Amino acid sequence: MARNGADPQTRILEAARTEFAAYGLAGARIDRIAKTASASKERLYAYYPDKQHLFLEVLELNLREFSSDAVLTDNDVPAFAGALFDHAVRHGDHLRMIDWARLETDGTWLPALEVMLGYRDEQVRRIRLAQTAGRVDVCWEPEQLMTLVFGIATAWVHEPGGTFDSAAIATRRANVIRAVERLIAPAAIN
Repeated sequence: MARNGADPQTRILEAARTEFAAYGLAGARIDRIAKTASASKERLYAYYPDKQHLFLEVLELNLREFSSDAVLTDNDVPAFAGALFDHAVRHGDHLRMIDWARLETDGTWLPALEVMLGYRDEQVRRIRLAQTAGRVDVCWEPEQLMTLVFGIATAWVHEPGGTFDSAAIATRRANVIRAVERLIAPAAIN
């Protein structure tokens, strides 16, 4: 729900985040977004020429938040996986938006795609540094490892069954970290 007192464009973006995460681009309705934002459709269209532009703006906003929240630091890939998991639990709507974008757009989500690719490239560079530091097995191509870590960290968000209590979330987070630790463990030298 949009925050009271926020400027109209902020209220529209917040309402659109909820709408697009729930219904995707095709199912979202501008009239619901405007109503939730306490704004007119005309005001909404003054900021965004059409529904797809608004969708892409929300996608970019989500990706910028994600890319600043879950970052590989100190060559610690398991901690990075934990941060990815934490973000996915707190912001499942961000992953749903990426899924909707893949399903409902032609793949040209610029500049949102540029944000995502820039983020991925930076994390891949950091995985290489972790390999150089001996923290990650060098048998992995960093790009492929990034995809595997992301998949492990976000797997439970896509699992059917809804929400889980804090104990279940803590157990799943620990399992994500343990799986990534095993995945990246440098091979023993004979």
